[in-house]
Amino acid sequence: MSKRGKIIGVGGYSPKQLTNEDFVTVFGKPAKIVDRKLPHNKRYSLIDLSTGKIEMSNTDMAYKASMAAIDMAEIMANDIDMIIYSTLTPDFPVPPCYTILQELLGINECMGFDIRSGCAGFGTAMVVAQQCIATGIATRILVVRADLFSSRHSIFFEEGIENYPIKALYNLMFFGDAAGAIILESTENKNEGIFSSIMGSTKPDVPFGSILEIGGSRNPYPTTQIPKENWPLSQNGILTEEYLPQVLIESVEKFLIVNNMKITDFMHFVFPVASKSMGEKLFDHFTDLDIENVVTIGEDGGALANAAIPLSFEKGVKENKFKKGDKILVYAGENTRWQHAVIGLYWGI
Repeated sequence: MSKRGKIIGVGGYSPKQLTNEDFVTVFGKPAKIVDRKLPHNKRYSLIDLSTGKIEMSNTDMAYKASMAAIDMAEIMANDIDMIIYSTLTPDFPVPPCYTILQELLGINECMGFDIRSGCAGFGTAMVVAQQCIATGIATRILVVRADLFSSRHSIFFEEGIENYPIKALYNLMFFGDAAGAIILESTENKNEGIFSSIMGSTKPDVPFGSILEIGGSRNPYPTTQIPKENWPLSQNGILTEEYLPQVLIESVEKFLIVNNMKITDFMHFVFPVASKSMGEKLFDHFTDLDIENVVTIGEDGGALANAAIPLSFEKGVKENKFKKGDKILVYAGENTRWQHAVIGLYWGI
């Protein structure tokens, strides 16, 4: 029989929330301007607004989320034979984050790798984990997503609040810091686990919706060739609003066609939605999609890249939304180069 990966544990870590009002208190008028443009009023953040210092690392957050997932799964850390770690903001270019997490968890030996991606990263990691289980490479995989966006802003605090670039301030207030994890275990039960998935990048002719230009081999260090306001991250909001909903709708439609399914075949939808307009386009297209069945952390954490997916799973578990055998559709998509992943699974806990 074919093997599938079923979720046996979920966990998350979310730091303190900072509200828009907290930013207005520190930054004044510039934060008020950003406030009017944001789709949310709060976000999880590790940054100290009085100093710009960060309380912990990316892998510290991942450790807390992973331990919560391990505890829920009622296994030992050494029972894990692979770690797939997705992040846009690693502790270091090398060593990979998964090896640092392996040490923190006390795992003697395991396979693993990092996936360097934005909002599609966790979905991509789930798809790859499923393939590793299906081919027998691994039997129990820890899939982790962690991002620490606010650390990229500490440099601006050194130059004084009054000199903070407003575009950089927008990104600091837009993104959140958090980590989430799931554990996938091999099963041959056809009523459990991931039964189908797709992933890809379908708009190579469309420019970047967002880009992180500092830290790679082209620009390893901050440079005057790149505007300082773009050092943390540069986004194109117009392209994002136009193309990200298209990617969501087209990829979900493709998944349904490939599997000869309807949207109403699913009981729950783990769909992180970036904005109100994106949500409106989604529900206008899938008219049978009930908003009550969409499981999301909403506006609580800010834009969390794909930490939103495992945190949404964690929320669903805490609220007893999922029942064994429920069909769940998971979507992950990002605006860097319009990557996506769609996963269909049976809840197995």
